[in-house]
Amino acid sequence: MKNIGIINCYNVSKRCSSSGCFKALYNETGSFERYKGEGARIISFVHCNGCGNQVVNQFLERAERMVQRGVDVIHLSTCVRSKCPWYDEVMKNLSEKYEIEGYSHAKKNSK
Repeated sequence: MKNIGIINCYNVSKRCSSSGCFKALYNETGSFERYKGEGARIISFVHCNGCGNQVVNQFLERAERMVQRGVDVIHLSTCVRSKCPWYDEVMKNLSEKYEIEGYSHAKKNSK
């Protein structure tokens, strides 16, 4: 079983229940499909501190604390992938040191 940590977007968290991330985990869809047959559980779920010039360092600090507490794989939430202007830089820096998945679930259809 893999221990998962998710980092979501602080700004989006003000209006999002994070149910999409949890639903994807429990249904083994989206980025969690890779754990079929192995199992996964979320042991850490945090958000960034919002936009600013220290975003990359904030993600790195959170990732380090997650790993110290037993997280095997860190998933950035789908909202980070779709909304964060520093997403590429965050992914680059995190993936140099940690096992990273760049999203959590499929984007919702806007109907």
